[in-house]
Amino acid sequence: MAEGIARTLFPKHYQIQSAGVHPGTLNELTVEVTREINIDISGHYSKRLGTISNIQFDLVVVLAKPAWEATSVLKTHKRILWALEDPVAIHGEEEWLKEKIRKVRDTILENIKKLREEP
Repeated sequence: MAEGIARTLFPKHYQIQSAGVHPGTLNELTVEVTREINIDISGHYSKRLGTISNIQFDLVVVLAKPAWEATSVLKTHKRILWALEDPVAIHGEEEWLKEKIRKVRDTILENIKKLREEP
């Protein structure tokens, strides 16, 4: 979700990557909730951290506390933690889940907008 939002908000010349400690399949509710803000992430897939460990990054944004330690292997000038709830790990009724995912989506959206404004 964060990759799709970032790709939409940042100019095309930015290289945006997404990877996970335990990558999985896209959650359909996450795809649906992201479409609500006119961003299609249906073609996105999660990569393993190891597949991007040789890339030099200007910035690495870690979305969840459990991934903080694992991302220390990435080559980067700056690493920040947003400590968001993992929408895939949330369980419950569909409408309740959508609302939780919307909150995560909106937080990601606001955080990315703030990043975009930084020099």
